[in-house]
Amino acid sequence: MEPHIIAPPDHTISRKLISDAALKVLYGLKDAGYTAYLAGGGVRDLLLGRRPKDFDVATNATPEEVRKVFRNCRLIGRRFRLAHVYFHHETIEVSTFRAPTPVAEESDQPDANTFLAKDGLVLRDNLFGTPEEDALRRDFTVNALFYNINDYSILDYVHGRQDLHDRILRVIGDPDQRFTEDPVRILRAIRFAATLDFTIEPVASEAIRAHSVRLEGCSSSRLYEEIQKLISCGKAEKVFAICCELNVFEHLFPELGAWLKAPDGEGKTHWLEKSFKQIDRWRSAGFDVDPALLFALIFGEYHEWVAAQIMQKEELSHSEALQEATHRHIRQLDRIRIPKAVTHHIAEIMSGQPRFLKTTPKNAQRMMHHRCFLDAFLYFKFAARTMGRHATELEWWDQQRKER
Repeated sequence: MEPHIIAPPDHTISRKLISDAALKVLYGLKDAGYTAYLAGGGVRDLLLGRRPKDFDVATNATPEEVRKVFRNCRLIGRRFRLAHVYFHHETIEVSTFRAPTPVAEESDQPDANTFLAKDGLVLRDNLFGTPEEDALRRDFTVNALFYNINDYSILDYVHGRQDLHDRILRVIGDPDQRFTEDPVRILRAIRFAATLDFTIEPVASEAIRAHSVRLEGCSSSRLYEEIQKLISCGKAEKVFAICCELNVFEHLFPELGAWLKAPDGEGKTHWLEKSFKQIDRWRSAGFDVDPALLFALIFGEYHEWVAAQIMQKEELSHSEALQEATHRHIRQLDRIRIPKAVTHHIAEIMSGQPRFLKTTPKNAQRMMHHRCFLDAFLYFKFAARTMGRHATELEWWDQQRKER
């Protein structure tokens, strides 16, 4: 398949928009005799007039060959070997063009670099290929465009430029197969649709609904990383709406999903919508929010509900019940594997909430010296305003912080 070539007069990408580090890698590989393209999200964002967060390079050089070209290079990854080329303020990720996944089961090819488990999940992926094969292996058409440093043209094998124009997020290949191979692509689709304000193509939306249950079998570390990206992308409110529409939320957080579907779930959804909106406000303001506070906001009302159930059965204080509720819930979320330090911090935020109702100088002095105070206070402030409660206490604590 020959790519559609988009010449410089017909696109808006200029070398001035590409970082010096990325240009050094592109020209370094070119001068060493290799093919090297700017690839993926960097090309997509430049065409959309957005500033890329990072730049990736795709090449026909193997990782070992890339390392020979750049002394400031280290190889990483086991599922697919990558080269990271390090500069003072930037790291450029360099990948070798990938070949298609062999259609074979694990038991049939025990020595292959790439193989599928019996449910179609790709377990290892280390075969090299051509630019065309690499483009067809990528997840979405808008992420499969290459910028050629030789003549400054764009190579388009999958009509990605048209989908960019139409603001459509389209899966490359059969969506059912692609989401089976790697269910985490579902979360990437949702994130891209939210952040780019794109519409997911109908056939892909249906495939997401059909295969979102497969997220429960994914690597817990990958899920945690991708969920962090979803929450922190700046469009968390829209992410939540898409997740609910496509039945994804209940497979990420089953207990929370079941709680939301209870007969009185409408008010609970309001809490979550407000939580994600607040997270987006912090992101827009450049506020660096601890992951524990993000999860505390999302889980908070559910943990309050669990704590109330615990207090009916056990003789625990409100603070103790909130701490127990947090730990119980997160133990159930073993598929995500929230780090222990983050879990402990969430529990501290939640267990500290009842203490904000005690407005004495002694309590204020003790609490404000606690390492989790700011996050706990931000949660209290959000909850008080969202639920329309504890206005007097909130005003008192605001004054204490100003006088501190």
